[in-house]
Amino acid sequence: MSDDIWEHSIISSLSEFISIKALSPLFEPEWRMLGELDTTIDLFCKWVETQNLNGMTYSVHRIEDRSPVLLITVEGTGPGEIVFYSHLDKQPSRPELWSEGLGPLKAVRRGPWLFGRGSIDDGYGGYLCVASLKILQNSNVPHPKCSFLIETCEESGSYDLPPYLEALKEDLGEPDMIVVMDSGGPDYEHIWI
Repeated sequence: MSDDIWEHSIISSLSEFISIKALSPLFEPEWRMLGELDTTIDLFCKWVETQNLNGMTYSVHRIEDRSPVLLITVEGTGPGEIVFYSHLDKQPSRPELWSEGLGPLKAVRRGPWLFGRGSIDDGYGGYLCVASLKILQNSNVPHPKCSFLIETCEESGSYDLPPYLEALKEDLGEPDMIVVMDSGGPDYEHIWI
């Protein structure tokens, strides 16, 4: 089932995400005018809506002069609370360093691998967590309340995140676990926590 979600649902949306420059605010002072960070959130929300998660709500939060944050909440069918964290902003890339046939804003499949800027750091995070929750729901497996906090300033050092954490502390509750989705790990065959 997870391969089916990857191939028929995630790949097309994640490929579109790769094509959006979406530089983090530190690297793109005109981020508000360009609207690319908002575009990544809109794209992800559009995909999330197609997943038809039971008990899901979402909202985009904006604090003046801060990059936007997306909060998705899925009511639990079992005990506990989890917060999943990821981000949708990117660092600048150097196209000349990419292998032949690859580029930062061009999604390319080579076998099972998807290449392009932001696909690993950290575009996949929200897709992975939502898809995992969807699989649990489809299998009638109880799950805790899940909140997905997705920011757009991580590559700049997350300096916009603290005001949102304060503003959303009631929504985020008192999680039993926080899962940070970001790149890194001993291999590319497993999800490392």
